[in-house]
Amino acid sequence: MQEKEKAFDSSSELLRSLKFCVIDLETTGGNPETEKIIEIGMVKIENRKITEERSFLVNPLKDIPDFVQKLTGIRKADVEHSPKIEEVIDEIIQFIGDAILVAHNTSFDIPFLNGVLKKLQRPTLENKVICTNIMTKYMIPDIMSSNLNYMSQIFNIHHSQAHRAIEDARATGMLLLKYMEIFESKNIRKVNQLYYPRNKFELDRAIVETQDGLPRVYEILEKIENPCVLTIKGDNGVILTILPLKSPKDEVEDLKTYLTEFRWSQIHIRLCGPFIEGLFFMNANFVKIPESYRKKSIDYLKAKHILPPAPRLMDEHDFVVTPHLISGQYIVYSFLNFSPYSQLIFKFPSHKKKLHQFLSNQVLRFETQQKGKKKIFIQNDIKDIFLSLFHDSLIKQPELYLTLRASDIKDEKKAYLDKIEHLAESQVDRYQFPTKHL
Repeated sequence: MQEKEKAFDSSSELLRSLKFCVIDLETTGGNPETEKIIEIGMVKIENRKITEERSFLVNPLKDIPDFVQKLTGIRKADVEHSPKIEEVIDEIIQFIGDAILVAHNTSFDIPFLNGVLKKLQRPTLENKVICTNIMTKYMIPDIMSSNLNYMSQIFNIHHSQAHRAIEDARATGMLLLKYMEIFESKNIRKVNQLYYPRNKFELDRAIVETQDGLPRVYEILEKIENPCVLTIKGDNGVILTILPLKSPKDEVEDLKTYLTEFRWSQIHIRLCGPFIEGLFFMNANFVKIPESYRKKSIDYLKAKHILPPAPRLMDEHDFVVTPHLISGQYIVYSFLNFSPYSQLIFKFPSHKKKLHQFLSNQVLRFETQQKGKKKIFIQNDIKDIFLSLFHDSLIKQPELYLTLRASDIKDEKKAYLDKIEHLAESQVDRYQFPTKHL
């Protein structure tokens, strides 16, 4: 396409130059060989605005299965006097034109529509295609569910009738426009980056290059109200330090002295949910820091946080549950087999079964394979400061953390799930992410 070859002076100019057609299909089933379209919704986006909409109910000339009727609310009576697909296909193709096709699940909508075109002995669509579902997974890597309902909820997009074609197409269009705002703020310059927005456009992180300078780092940190992790990289991507920051904007002055000691190539800033998430990240990656640099990280944390030791912390708790960074998600850490990998991110209440299985497996492994002995994997260099900071977080923000014992998990009534439900209800959208992002 010409847009790929042309050089643009700004992200805004690039994004304004693109035309999109957002499409959503409702069908009698998932197989394009045997099933039929019952509704199609289309939204045109030009100059970063929704400029036109089109919607058709379509007579499938076959019964609509009960589950589809319940899902969509579309019944036989609603479509029996509607046009057949061959009667509206010209209008559909004309509306799409040469725009970039967008859907929240392009692997379904576009092949299904092309299947219809083949049956009608018409040329299939050769437009460029963007999937906002895949885009979401690139931009929010830890998200557990990227369905359109959930994305509309966390980005405050009005979506009144899920599984109705024009409502879904409109919500998808609004999500794309939200992402375009983000692309502009992150200075997108190439059309290809829209299709594969990775390694630069993740919403929970920012990467500052040497040429951007330390003032850019301070500018970002001064806007962050919640915990984050600062990772300094030297030549060839070698990690020189990892710092979990409890209150980034309040630590800028200290960091102005600290960061000047490094010869760095990149500084990564990554948002956390709770501060302990930053501690876990540090523990998982501390071994990657060259020995000559490790003391710098420890000295900074000890100078910033003068805390009493907490050597018995791991004996006092078996599990800790806390809100995850992403709205609607939570994270549970296991102290029975404590390692960077003994944790689970889950949605509540939809992942109740998955959560209970994880906790039960941890308890079973502890009792059988470990013979009732906890395994604690914390890097020796940071063990004392890790435990002290962890303990301090539990004490100072008790509303954020739910601690559990193995006996809670073995309780047949599963009363611990009520406690997690209370935590979820009291900590709704704690970090306002991804609405607020880097």
